Amino acid sequence: MVQSAREGRDATVYCLVKGDPSPEISWLFNGEYINTVNSSKHKKLSDGLFIKNVTQQDAGEYTCRAMRITPTFSDSDQITILLRIQHKPHWFDNDTALLQYSFVGGSVNISCDAMGEPPPSFTWLHDGHGISGSNYRWFYADYGSTLQIHVRNDSHFGDYKCKVANPLGILERIIKLRKGQKPIGPSRFQLKRAFTDGLELDIRSVKFSSVPDNMQTIGYRVEYMSENEFKYCAGNWSYAKRRDFLFHRDGRRFVVTRLQTNTTYLMRAASLNLAGLSDWSSVKIFATLTNLASHTVAQNFIIIIALGLISSASYTKYL
Repeated sequence: MVQSAREGRDATVYCLVKGDPSPEISWLFNGEYINTVNSSKHKKLSDGLFIKNVTQQDAGEYTCRAMRITPTFSDSDQITILLRIQHKPHWFDNDTALLQYSFVGGSVNISCDAMGEPPPSFTWLHDGHGISGSNYRWFYADYGSTLQIHVRNDSHFGDYKCKVANPLGILERIIKLRKGQKPIGPSRFQLKRAFTDGLELDIRSVKFSSVPDNMQTIGYRVEYMSENEFKYCAGNWSYAKRRDFLFHRDGRRFVVTRLQTNTTYLMRAASLNLAGLSDWSSVKIFATLTNLASHTVAQNFIIIIALGLISSASYTKYL
């Protein structure tokens, strides 16, 4: 049911069919019929399907379908085979940040994602040496690894090498971790506007001339829990929901959406820069509106319009 072939070589997807009289065999690739007549890529064999010079695009599901049609009866059967193409590792992307920052007392995650078949192993080195200690945590997946570093002193800065290997090849990538500056927390954090399903926040910070340009604030992180969630989690903020606002993406408008109507929320905010996260602000309590409140506002405006105190155009502009 699962077969493998080596990238760059010829391969056969095996499917041995027996019957009397002999059945007619046809092949499908990911549900699409394969024309094996006069094809330079595929050839039908007695025991399977020949594929010339396989590439990663040939990986997928091959259906071997057998049919018998005679004057007295007809029947058919089929089997689907997953073909995996073995290949050396290659990077998932080329936009991984090879230069990252943190500060003493902060933490940072550096990631290494690569595809390979069979799935590759991931090894981390720091300045050419193996990594150990309670300030490091490793997370692994089939095609990736993340190293979490809790920076306790200057010795944890340096070059981190990610080594990716399977039997067909090896990849290496160096990510430089440099000392940055801890951001200053928000100078202002308050509610700007409430909606029935969201809250718009007023978050600001002071820009200091003594802070290098690459360490200036680039956005904010907001964590929040409903009042009931806060009580249920005994005030543990590790269970809070999170929203990151980045200036280049969100501008200067910070709206937390998909909230419950008529609900009280506890919120806190921190500044973000390339080195990490500032200290958290004090916890603020904000509440979303009820549908009834919005209806009441509309009704009040209708009454005011009827009295001639404002025009309907002014009401529309307000909305």
